[in-house]
Amino acid sequence: MEIASAEKISSLGGPSMWIEWGNLARQNKACNLGSGFPNFSLHPDLKEELHTAAENPVTCWYPRAQAHPRLAEELVATYSPLFQREILPTETIVTTGAYQGIHWTFEAFVQAGDEVIVFDPLFDAYIADSIITGAKYVSVPLMLESNSWVLDKELFANSFNSRTKMIVLNTPHNPTGKVFKRDEIELIAKLSKEYNCLVLADEVYDRFVFGGYNHIRIATLPGMWERTITLCSAGKMFGVTGWRLGWAIGAANLIEKLFRVCICDTFGTSTLMQEAIAGMLQRQRMCSPPKESYFIWVEKIFAENYSKLKKAFIDANMPAVHTQGGFFLIVDCSKRKFDFQDSSEYKSSDDHLDKKIARGIVNEFKLALLPLSLFYSPESKVRPTSYLRVCFAKSSETIDQAVEIIKTFH
Repeated sequence: MEIASAEKISSLGGPSMWIEWGNLARQNKACNLGSGFPNFSLHPDLKEELHTAAENPVTCWYPRAQAHPRLAEELVATYSPLFQREILPTETIVTTGAYQGIHWTFEAFVQAGDEVIVFDPLFDAYIADSIITGAKYVSVPLMLESNSWVLDKELFANSFNSRTKMIVLNTPHNPTGKVFKRDEIELIAKLSKEYNCLVLADEVYDRFVFGGYNHIRIATLPGMWERTITLCSAGKMFGVTGWRLGWAIGAANLIEKLFRVCICDTFGTSTLMQEAIAGMLQRQRMCSPPKESYFIWVEKIFAENYSKLKKAFIDANMPAVHTQGGFFLIVDCSKRKFDFQDSSEYKSSDDHLDKKIARGIVNEFKLALLPLSLFYSPESKVRPTSYLRVCFAKSSETIDQAVEIIKTFH
């Protein structure tokens, strides 16, 4: 007789979209612009820091639970100016990827009967952690207006009630590339204080804001430091997503609750990686002249990649929604008519248009993209079905390969 799982596990459904669409890309040996991981080589500065760290015997020891001392010191030095306050070591905690920071925040603060407000489309971990903790997620769709994503303020305000415990704010936003505007951030802050809610600020793309837009940290607004946990990612920041290293920043009493979850979970994360990232952060903070920093270098690469891909898709009659920040470009496939050689599944499938086109493109052209409709919560009343998410945080060689493939679309 099969041993039954907990009911909450059954509620998570089948394999995630990452497994399904990742397998499809691998089976086709596709040029992969679907998955959101940088694939360029380790930056020389970080390679040197990793080598130096490996020579230090301390990095072979168990990690300190809250943070490796050197990284804790560097987080204080790096983020105090960004948060416009003197951050203390007790106001930071290192996580095994920002993903773990999301999970710890849900575990520490959310329980059955609570409601969590999320913005559709969204990173699917927010839904999974709502289910695991027994909470109800309430999705507020971002609206596409004049080639930009905007928050429907009235709909958002009407989503609050006495059970609302937390708001998940992801800016720059995955998957849309939206950077939330000041008036939107101020409304989120106002309502979080009015209803006494926590804000989980997922800011893993905070270093990647384009075209004159400004990343506003909600924790810097009046009265918000005390009710915001901000998550950041070394993996996203330095193109080392496989290192699984991130951190949370917030008031000491909030971080202490994450620490309680930490010591019952992984207890800590790789000392070696923490030491290397501490050195890399210090290099960037002290870089002179600043124009030679890693962040300037990678921003230039991403801007070139974005321009190349946007032009290629426009030439293929797949116009792009304007990207304000992050790793992703959204393209509209509704105007493009494809004549796939194996069109039986395409014509007979009841799937959304974006799913059918994404499958056709990866099977026939060996280019992996992700349907935007995958990123919407099951209950969402708004679900655009003609858009694809494209990752431009890749090596120049990968982007050039993708551009040549897009030119062959027929």
